Amino acid sequence: MMTSGLRLSIKEKLSYFILLFIGFQQFPVIRIGGSLKIYEVLALILLVINLATYRPKKISLISLMASMFFVVSPIVSYVFSLLILDYPYEFYNKYPAADGFKFNYYIFPLLQLVYMFFNYAAFNSISTSLRLAENIDRLLRGVIIVGTIIATYSIIATFTVDVITYLPNIIQNKSVYTFRSSGLSQEPSFYVLYQSWICLFVFFTKRLFNKAFWITLLVINVLSLILTFSSTLVGLTLVIVVSIFLLNNSFKVKLMTTFLIMICFFLGAYLIAYYDVYDAFEYTFITKVQSFFAAPEHTLDSGSYRSYTGAIGMRIFKEHFFTGVGVGNSVYYMHIYEFRMGIITFGEMLQPGAFPQNVFSSVLSEQGIFGGIFLFMLLFLILKSFWKYRNSSGYSKMFFIGASFNIITMFTIAPVYSFFLWAFLALGLCYLKTLHTSK
Repeated sequence: MMTSGLRLSIKEKLSYFILLFIGFQQFPVIRIGGSLKIYEVLALILLVINLATYRPKKISLISLMASMFFVVSPIVSYVFSLLILDYPYEFYNKYPAADGFKFNYYIFPLLQLVYMFFNYAAFNSISTSLRLAENIDRLLRGVIIVGTIIATYSIIATFTVDVITYLPNIIQNKSVYTFRSSGLSQEPSFYVLYQSWICLFVFFTKRLFNKAFWITLLVINVLSLILTFSSTLVGLTLVIVVSIFLLNNSFKVKLMTTFLIMICFFLGAYLIAYYDVYDAFEYTFITKVQSFFAAPEHTLDSGSYRSYTGAIGMRIFKEHFFTGVGVGNSVYYMHIYEFRMGIITFGEMLQPGAFPQNVFSSVLSEQGIFGGIFLFMLLFLILKSFWKYRNSSGYSKMFFIGASFNIITMFTIAPVYSFFLWAFLALGLCYLKTLHTSK
């Protein structure tokens, strides 16, 4: 599975380091209006090289859908927004401080277009690279080591002080969380996705490490994941449990899994009762989940706020059905519906940069049904590919589980041009190339 040396082209090296540094989401960054990450700088360089060396060639259906979603649809929505929509005077009247470079109506959308373009460059380069697929073991080992370093720091910061938050704002954009692991991400709910992939990588690469070191890696990364105390862990648990029965596992494995689930359930119930932490458990794993799926009457927790912003996104979509308001432009329309969504008690309020906290709602509001169709087609084709090869190897099982959870998290994470949403999906498609070429 791994070649003797890492002989990669410049594009493949950029793709390699994008995957290696995908966990550095809010440190170190370059803050000029927004936050430019290491992997985004690399993706931007990759985009420039791709444009300079472009040669027409036959592409797969997934690459076609990716180009339609990341390139064509954003351009269409941007052009229509300029031609049809009015200048958002109300937005600047409500938020006078936003009348500057960061939210400039003519500059901000162009920056979002660039983000979408280099997302496509990175996604397509990674997912179609046979050389990266041949070096999958070496690549995963590197990603795991970097992820474990981040997890170790995150655990220490959880119990002590997150020193990165005291660094100058120009190089970091982290938020402070009390006794919650958030890695180098802005918040635990973003870190959960990255760290879940790291845990899957560790679990399925046991043969790449000696036993003691592998156990150490597993303990550190699982602990950091649990310490996020994110309600998204409920979704991860369900995906893992269901996948065990969907994948080609023996009856013994399925039976042991059933008993393990029962043991964890009763042990968890005992610990909750013994330490009298049911209120905290209920808030984290029940109330927030219920708030996300229910029509919110308040924005007192993250689940209800995400549901609230997602609902606003759907209202924007209904009024701009075909091409949306333009990539990134939902920020100019959120305030219109702020007090029209039936919210009785406000906790978290909309800010100038607020957008739908849901990939699907965000895409529909900004790219309309035109972009929404390409998003759904892209995700369908990705999941179909992982489903087709789900029992071909241990890695194919790993990527099937990870991809299923990744797509589920898109209901709670936005914006869509955050490449950490796509990086490991692209790597999984890259790995499937080795299975396809071997058949």
